[in-house]
Amino acid sequence: MLLPRTKHESMNLKGDHAVKRIATLPILLLVLILIAGSLWADRAVARAWPPAQALEVKQVALFKNGLGFFVAEATCPTGRAEFRATLPAAPSHGTFWISYPAGVDLASAVVSEVESEEVRDAVTIAELLKANEGRQVKLTIGEEEVSGTIDRFAENRNTVRPNPYAPGGRTGETANVDPWRAGPGSLVVIRTDSGILCINPHSVTRLMFPEANMERRYAQTVRKVEVDVRLGAPAPKQTLTLTFLAKGVTWAPSYVVDITDEKRAKLAAKAVIMNDTCDLKGVGVDLVTGFPHLQFSDVVSPLGMKEGLAQFLQALNRGQSERGSMSHLTANVMSQRASFSRRPQGASMPDYGAAEAGTVAEDLFLYPAGQVTLERGEVAYVPLFTETVPYEHIYQWDIPDYVDAQGRYDYNRGQGEEQEPEQEVWHSLRLTNTTKVPWTTAPGETVKGGAILGQDTLEYTPSGADTTLRITRAVGVKADQVERETKRKRDAMQLYGYHYDLVTVRGDLSVLNAQGKAITMEITKMLSGEVESVEPDAKQEKMAQGLRRMNGLTKLTWTIELSPAEEKLLSYVYDVYVRR
Repeated sequence: MLLPRTKHESMNLKGDHAVKRIATLPILLLVLILIAGSLWADRAVARAWPPAQALEVKQVALFKNGLGFFVAEATCPTGRAEFRATLPAAPSHGTFWISYPAGVDLASAVVSEVESEEVRDAVTIAELLKANEGRQVKLTIGEEEVSGTIDRFAENRNTVRPNPYAPGGRTGETANVDPWRAGPGSLVVIRTDSGILCINPHSVTRLMFPEANMERRYAQTVRKVEVDVRLGAPAPKQTLTLTFLAKGVTWAPSYVVDITDEKRAKLAAKAVIMNDTCDLKGVGVDLVTGFPHLQFSDVVSPLGMKEGLAQFLQALNRGQSERGSMSHLTANVMSQRASFSRRPQGASMPDYGAAEAGTVAEDLFLYPAGQVTLERGEVAYVPLFTETVPYEHIYQWDIPDYVDAQGRYDYNRGQGEEQEPEQEVWHSLRLTNTTKVPWTTAPGETVKGGAILGQDTLEYTPSGADTTLRITRAVGVKADQVERETKRKRDAMQLYGYHYDLVTVRGDLSVLNAQGKAITMEITKMLSGEVESVEPDAKQEKMAQGLRRMNGLTKLTWTIELSPAEEKLLSYVYDVYVRR
């Protein structure tokens, strides 16, 4: 039988409950302390996590179109199965690869864009305000002076990247009306005795700090792309090799040819290396000669974190990313002209030693340029080699064809009706590449006895082949030419609705050597039609360019010797169908 509790008993019962609650407090506090300690430990571990290591670039092969093939290494840490490495450049699509020894278990590699801080010297008032956040300051705004504590310096706002695949909204609309686009921070909060003052840091014209320990450096937030490498098990001191193609580094070759010696020329080569990608410290550099086919070099890899999915798919369709194509750099070097001038007295030909034995990789040639240390934004002058090669002087006169592919004859080609086309005779060098390396397309400067004679493009020349380098116009050689109609058969052919006359044309050439030395002259004439006669005899070549033309295309070549003050006459006769 239950008896009702008395008031005293009820009070005792409440007291028992209170005692129990008080007794459980230490347990709860202990649990909270353990949880807090665990969280603190986790944060401590996170803070203790080593910073991302910079990839060590070991080798880079430079192309002349602004591309570089990088070989970099990362070292696995001891006691950890995970580490991060910073990418030095944005790779081209399909060229980023990770290689590792057989004993390394690569579980995953995830690329992400992260923020980090770099300490910089303050060079503006705004940066000085940022560096001294929390300090007392007296600042001048216009004609007013304000004293207070720098409470807050606003950071730049991060760009909000629109998601074209999210539901809602219309395509392209978000990017145009987004009010949260990134802009420079322009807010400083000053805590004064009279209240909170918010100002534009660029309106401050003068600062005064009462403390002697004013901070002169500040932390700037920068974005970097890191690779988070996770291994199946720790692989201490093992090396991962990363290879990729990236833009921002190139080489520009040039040559100088000294013809002071009458029989053998000294040819020196150098390279100028331009680096806008990343710092290179003791990196082995190869200079690539050839014409590589790199289909996706203008498409940035998604691993470069420069474009979203939509932009990447558009880049694949266009064949290039928004960063722009540099395909114009793959064109031949533009020819340059230099006026006659003299080097300083005592100037001599650079002597860089013999050419190194390079590496042939199928149709490409890699010339070793040694170890290079070059910071981002710097340009290096790299001597390559100096060799002696055989050469000969040659005077060239190239006469164009006056009949176009449709059979229309135009002798004056933009000249006045009675004005003869100007004839150009070039003094050139015929060089033989007896070196162990090919000569790549580059500017070629010709000098003699310390004087510059001219500059033109030295074309690509493999080892063992000949090339011709123009020096200057040969003003001491007079050349004249004229073509005359000698016979015409009207309406000789009707084809595709057009009427053609069969015309016999005679061309007469004259060359006069007004110099005080004998010369060798090479004369070429391109003509459409069938050659009837040539005087004196010339080499005749049927050109494939004329296969689909109304008239075939033939190239005539004369090589003649001219003594001082000697003049020679040459002639040719050909039949050609001329459209009426």
